[in-house]
Amino acid sequence: MDLLDNYKKAWDNQPEEVHKFSTIEIYKLAHSKSSSIVKWIFIIGIVELAFWFGINLLIPDSIYKIYEDFNLETELKIFMVLHYVVIIIFLYFFYLNYKKISIVGNTKKLIQGIFKTRKTIKYYVYYNLAIAFLGSLVMNSVMLSDSDKLMEIMNPENLPVNVNQLITVTIISQIIALLIFMVLLWFFYKLLYGILLKKLNKNYKELAKLDSIN
Repeated sequence: MDLLDNYKKAWDNQPEEVHKFSTIEIYKLAHSKSSSIVKWIFIIGIVELAFWFGINLLIPDSIYKIYEDFNLETELKIFMVLHYVVIIIFLYFFYLNYKKISIVGNTKKLIQGIFKTRKTIKYYVYYNLAIAFLGSLVMNSVMLSDSDKLMEIMNPENLPVNVNQLITVTIISQIIALLIFMVLLWFFYKLLYGILLKKLNKNYKELAKLDSIN
């Protein structure tokens, strides 16, 4: 049981003359905890951006060769730039949420700030999952649409291979790889933001109860 739970339990048994004081103490504690959580969400977002950017820098150029072979190098660069721009915009909203929650002066505004922060995080996670899925889908669709080029890349030694079988195996392997990646990405965000979001949601419910009583 954390400090906020202890305050709640004691608050229920307070005499009427100190009831108002207890309400203020609970609000202050919830405010402090919520502000700290949103600050950590912003910090983790920055660290995550740096992490993915660092991963992209460490990936050898040979990995991107297939995109060059399909003349998708320019499209890939544009996609990556736009993706990072959107991530930075989300980080800006994370920062705005933190600033707003830090300075709010009443329960209702704090509840609204927490609700908005929760929505921003969910949109952020959904965006990353959707862009990973759609980006992979589009890139693979373009590659699979050119069977001659695909055969040239997948079978550089011109071995006797059935084109249809090769395309089928490629599609199945890409689908499996995409599903595995999406599941891992989902667990990554669940672990990264799920714990903080759960704590923030708990504060939201407690403040909503407090506001309804007042």
